[in-house]
Amino acid sequence: MKYLCLLAFGILIFSSCDKIYDKFKRDSDRVNVSKELYQEIKSADKMVFASMAITKTAKLQSEDWYKLGKRIAVYSYDSYMRAYIDLSELKMEDIVFNDDERTVTVNLPPIITEITGRDMELHKEYENIGLLRSEIDSKERALIKEMANSSFKKEVEGNATFRKQLTDEAKRKARNYFEAIFDAYGYTANIYFNPSKTSGYEND
Repeated sequence: MKYLCLLAFGILIFSSCDKIYDKFKRDSDRVNVSKELYQEIKSADKMVFASMAITKTAKLQSEDWYKLGKRIAVYSYDSYMRAYIDLSELKMEDIVFNDDERTVTVNLPPIITEITGRDMELHKEYENIGLLRSEIDSKERALIKEMANSSFKKEVEGNATFRKQLTDEAKRKARNYFEAIFDAYGYTANIYFNPSKTSGYEND
C-alpha cells in the first residue's frame, strides 16, 4: 500500500510537471511568435495600402476688348494621393495576445494620407484660339499648371472627402492583410487604428 501511495504521488508530480512544462512551452512559443511577428511587421516601415489618381482641370481664357477673337484653352492632368501606415512607430505593447481565446488585439499606427505627385504633361481638353490671337506657349501652360496645383492642394486640405475615401480603403486593406498574417499563426486578429494627429479621424 505504501509503495502504491508513493507511485500515485510520483505520477501526480510528473503530471503536474508536465502541465507546468506544457504551459511554459506555450508561453515561450507565444513570446517567440509575438517577437517574430512584431519585428516582421515593424520592419515594413512605410506600407502603402491605398492610392488614387484625381483629375484636375485648368482653364485659360482671355478676351480682351481690344483684341479680335477668342483665346480659350482647357487642360487636365492627374494628381496622385496615397494612404500609408508608418509601421516603424509600432510598439511591442500594441500587439496583445489572448492565448485562451486564440485572439490578438493589434493597435496600428494611424493611417496617413499625402499628395505624392502629379503628371508632368498637361492634356489638352478644349481649345478655341482666334486666327488673330497667339498660341498658348509653354510658359503660360506652366503657370496654368502651378495655379491649378495650388488650387488642388487647397481643395484637398479643405475637403475631407478625398482623404476619407482613401483612408477607408486603406483601413479595409490593412485589416485584411494583418488578419491573414495572424491567421497563419492560428490567431483571430482584432485590428484597430490609432487616430491621426492631423487628419482627425477617430479610432475604429
